[in-house]
Amino acid sequence: MTSIKYSYKKKFFSGFWNSPTIMTWLSYSTKALILLGILPLVLKKFSPSEYVIWNLFATIISLQTLADFGFRQTFTRIISFAFGGATSIDVITIENSNSVTSNAECNEVLLSSIMVCMRFIYKWLSLIALFIISIVGTLSLKSPISKAPDQLNIWIAWSLIAVTTFFSFYAKMYMNFLEGLNQIALVRRVETFTSLGSIISSIFVLVWFPTLLNLVIVNQFWVLVVSFRDYYLAKNVNSSLYLRISKNSKNLDKSLLKKIWGTAWKSGVGGLMSAGVTNSISLIYAQIGNTSDVAAYLLAIRIITQIRDISMAPFYSKLPLLVIFRVKNDLPSLISLVKKGMRLSHIVFFLGFIFVTVFIQPLLKIVHSEVGFVSMNLWFLLAFAFFTVRFGAMHLQVYLSTNHIISHIVESVSGLLFITTSYLLANVLNIYAIPVGMIVGYGLFYCWYSAFHSYKSIGSSCWTFEKSVSFPVLLAFFLFFLFYFKIN
Repeated sequence: MTSIKYSYKKKFFSGFWNSPTIMTWLSYSTKALILLGILPLVLKKFSPSEYVIWNLFATIISLQTLADFGFRQTFTRIISFAFGGATSIDVITIENSNSVTSNAECNEVLLSSIMVCMRFIYKWLSLIALFIISIVGTLSLKSPISKAPDQLNIWIAWSLIAVTTFFSFYAKMYMNFLEGLNQIALVRRVETFTSLGSIISSIFVLVWFPTLLNLVIVNQFWVLVVSFRDYYLAKNVNSSLYLRISKNSKNLDKSLLKKIWGTAWKSGVGGLMSAGVTNSISLIYAQIGNTSDVAAYLLAIRIITQIRDISMAPFYSKLPLLVIFRVKNDLPSLISLVKKGMRLSHIVFFLGFIFVTVFIQPLLKIVHSEVGFVSMNLWFLLAFAFFTVRFGAMHLQVYLSTNHIISHIVESVSGLLFITTSYLLANVLNIYAIPVGMIVGYGLFYCWYSAFHSYKSIGSSCWTFEKSVSFPVLLAFFLFFLFYFKIN
């Protein structure tokens, strides 16, 4: 009896420890401690102008994804293709699946060629990332820093961020390799410990040595630790597969490189029009808005982005497995995986939104924050706007698992609609024009276009798929909206 209980406990903890979703949640939860541990201290210790700069640092760092130009998504996906046994990285459709798929567990020849291409490309991308961060970041920070005290140390902090960007960006190829091999649980598990190290160090600095420069020094140290961490893990997973294929690497396959570029640039344009547009609007608003309003808006954006990231775990942690199911032509498993992931993702997003709606004002009072929060009208609009984008994004990922890239179409059209709507309504709605523009831009095109291709690729329809996935959460969102404003 004792051995049975021990076996059950061992099996339970093994399942917990090796679950991609649970480990991703654990990793994101530690990152969420930034909101609970670091953010209150930043709000308390920093002036509004310093808080704005701290947020702008994070926003500008996120712009390095523009230098990636879609290669991260592309390499992760095609590494999963090769690891799943695909004979090529050609587009998979229901009609041609047999010509691309294979019963092999891993196509090491194809994987080796992919790795050679990835090393070649990331050498150049790292330099591009450094250029973008240095030029765009410096120009964007010039005005906000001029309003802050201790300007010299802030510029030194910014220089440190620019330098570490080069090394951390190159190391992203090791993360691509790990995620492509579906080592999500391992990556997120180790990521949890490094995140905790970063958070504890940051809290120590904010309590005892609370300056923006000191906080940046600690953060960038851990950025370098993460880079070496990913390199170490890549060398040691799957019986040292990385080292084995590296030894057998051949010359750069230019025909493969051309195919990779043919898919990557489309994803890159998509990333430019999504993350690029939304982040750029925040940077522009920081230049023209008054400090208190900008600080409140950036706080709301930071929180809703954190909720979005945490809610993504049940779906995005399964993307490599989704691609492998596509390669294996196992549509029933793929559909079941997608439905469960999307449903749970929507629920987590909704619950996170409710928690912030109810508790944000009391929490800001408890920490004696100098930074306020946006109006609840704006908060509800931002939440619905982000929900709209996430809905389309998840369906887009389902279709991208075929390796037919439509990101450049959906993101470009939606981004232009977003920019145009926000610009036309700016004088009338002020800051409200941003979430309204997102809802119009992404709701009118991004959502239905991505979902249409997603349903088609898995042989389903809107009602059949969404009746148990997104429709119940949308109904709950609007009921909560009516209830909240009725009692307030």
